[in-house]
Amino acid sequence: MRGQPQLDGRYSAASTSPTMLRDGSRLLSQFRISAALLPYVVRVRLRGWNFDFGANPEAAAAFTSRIAEMRRILVARRISVVAADRAILKTLEAAVDFQLAELRYRSLKMMEVQSQVTLDSLIQGLRKLSNAIAQLPPTPKGRLNKRVSAILRQATFDSEVFIEIVETITAALPKVAPRRLADNVFSIIHPELREGRRSPLIDQWEAMPATTRMKVEGLMQQANPSTSLVKWLNRLVDLLGRERPARKRGAPRSITQTFVSRTAAIWRTLGLNAGLAYDFFLHPGKGVEIGRGGRVESGFQRYCRVALTAFGDPTEVSARQVANYKKMQRK
Repeated sequence: MRGQPQLDGRYSAASTSPTMLRDGSRLLSQFRISAALLPYVVRVRLRGWNFDFGANPEAAAAFTSRIAEMRRILVARRISVVAADRAILKTLEAAVDFQLAELRYRSLKMMEVQSQVTLDSLIQGLRKLSNAIAQLPPTPKGRLNKRVSAILRQATFDSEVFIEIVETITAALPKVAPRRLADNVFSIIHPELREGRRSPLIDQWEAMPATTRMKVEGLMQQANPSTSLVKWLNRLVDLLGRERPARKRGAPRSITQTFVSRTAAIWRTLGLNAGLAYDFFLHPGKGVEIGRGGRVESGFQRYCRVALTAFGDPTEVSARQVANYKKMQRK
């Protein structure tokens, strides 16, 4: 049919010839993606053709069956085949992203913790640098003040200016006396003597939480340039501590809930309701006992489940997750 999305082209068994990794290690067992990409999992973008059918012909047949079932669910609700296939393509993309969700969450949490540790190290290092410069005699300290003030007057404070200030201080130290005090300042900026290695203070500045860096840069821009390098460093340290990101409290949002919300949004574009189902005769009465009803899998829940099982994922969408989505929509 003209204009129909090419499900068989993007997500077919024919488009996924098996390509085994040399060491056999995979990021996810059912996808042809190397485990070596784990450090980059936040940026990894899986697609349907990464799904490996080659080692398991039954999986290929099951995949085709799942797509047909998803299509039947939508067509039964008077959705055209063309519109249904477009929605299925988007749903399959959400199902593939769902496979990486837990790995991405753990990676982001690790990056968040590391950025907090980096910020602590930066604050500690800048505080030591300020104290070490404060110990210098008035004359060399005055020369440093003039050099730094000239930089701050000419440019808007940002990461590049921070780097220039650190490098300016470093370049001025060979002419500073007494050498003991100058070496003390240098050892804080460059604790390890390596050719071509830039200061860890610069690396820490760039690796700290981006929100903190942006806020501090903006606040430093609003302040009048100080004629004292020590005062300027102390202000910078105070702002870094004040703008530290607050640790998020409470449990993280369910990754399944995110998939439910994304799939429900696809259903809304079709004019469908992502709802629940209730069977009043689910538990029939026996003898004099009165029967009772109960929740059963709705068409939306079945659609979600089928989309996930297409990629070998046994996760089921609960009634509670659908109810939570509906509550969020009413807010």
